[in-house]
This record gives sequence, C-alpha cells and structure tokens, in this order.
Amino acid sequence: MIKHLIFQIYAPLTSWGEHAIGEIRHSNDIPSRSALLGLVAAALGIRREDNKLDTFNQHYNFAIRPFKANSSWFSDFQTVQVPRANKKQLLYTRFDEIRRNPNELETLLSQREYYNDIYYQIVMTETKGAPYSVQQIQQALLTPVFPLYVGRKNSPLALPLSPVLYEGTLCDAFIFADKHYQQYHQRDPVISDLLNSVADEYYWEHKDQNADFEIIKIQRRQDQPINRNHWYFEPRLQYSGYLKRSE
Repeated sequence: MIKHLIFQIYAPLTSWGEHAIGEIRHSNDIPSRSALLGLVAAALGIRREDNKLDTFNQHYNFAIRPFKANSSWFSDFQTVQVPRANKKQLLYTRFDEIRRNPNELETLLSQREYYNDIYYQIVMTETKGAPYSVQQIQQALLTPVFPLYVGRKNSPLALPLSPVLYEGTLCDAFIFADKHYQQYHQRDPVISDLLNSVADEYYWEHKDQNADFEIIKIQRRQDQPINRNHWYFEPRLQYSGYLKRSE
C-alpha cells in the first residue's frame, strides 16, 4: 500500500506565483509544485543555497483539493525605490541601496495578485529514492525549522498544517482527509463553512494517479524546479478532474 502525508493549508491571503513578467505578479488559485516543495523544504530546514535542494525537488508527488467556492480575487500595488544600475559598485544590503543620493534612486511600481479564503487539502506521496520519508516530513510540518508562508512573506498561515499519515489509494486518502478535517474543525464555524462548500475538483501531477479520477482538464505548468541557484524551471502536466468512488 502507498503511504501518503496529508496536510491542510489555509491563510487569509494566498499568492501562488506564476511567471513574473513585467510589473504584474500573477497568482494561480492552485499551489504550484515549486511552492509546495518550498514549503516542505523550509519546514525541514533546507536552505535555498543548499545543493541538496535540487535533489529534493525531483521527488514527491502532490495532489490538491481546493475549497474555493467562497473565495475572491484582488490585487494591490507596491512601490520600491532602487538605485540606478552601476556595475562598478557592489551593494550588500538594503541600507546600502537607500542611503545613496535621492536623485540616484528610481521608483518601481508593481502589481500583485492574491486570492483570499481558499482552504486546501494536500496529499503528498514520496517517490523512489526520496531523501526524506513522509514520517520525517510529518514531524517537520509539526515543528518547522523556518517560518512558513503561502507564496509571499505577507501571507502567513492562519491554521496549523495538522499533518496526518494515511496508507492506501489516493482516492481513499482524500476521502479520509475530508472526514478527518471535518471532525478536526467541527467547533470552528468559519472553516466548517468552507469544508461544507462545493469542492468536487481535484488536481494531481502524475499520470499513474489517473485511475482514481475522471480527467476533465490537463494543463501545462512551468513549475518544476531544476536549478534553484539559477531559477530554472521545466514544464510538467497538471491533471484535474473528479474523484471516482472508492471500491
């Protein structure tokens, strides 16, 4: 039987980054693979400059159930002052940048997108040769090394991840997750309301998991990290559809 790690994600604001082209930072309503890998890596204490991060990112599969019926989308604008480019001068800190002559500072305007009030149930499965077991990751999510946030540092978690282990099919893992978190939040009217909303679309990333679902859509997402130092990503397929009934 396959072992799964199940955990929840909920925050008032979420921003799952898409391609950062120009001044607009778009967000998807579904977490990217790189975002989920980054969340788990931060909990484990793997630093961004650590070479073993590239190996870590090649393992694990994620399946997602979003509860987004009550969600809304919005954007905000941010400004930042940066000095004009000067290849002859090295600036090591933010203080070094802003203490220059005000006439040498330029103001950049950017737009960021967010979703609010989306609750997620995540099923994580380790692959062959994975550097950490799901048991080790469960403990890390209970006691993370680094602070965790959902997409941006201004989006902290509003609930504990509450990870649990489950052994069985992916279909049964989602059925178990629904019952488990329904009971977990039975005294929380806000989260209970989200859990009782329509959430019949599921997302997964490996074709071997198709047997549990009726496919309605296949998307191409550029979110598989292959080199963290150079910010290189390669495309992968994201499947979405409806859950088949458990046998």
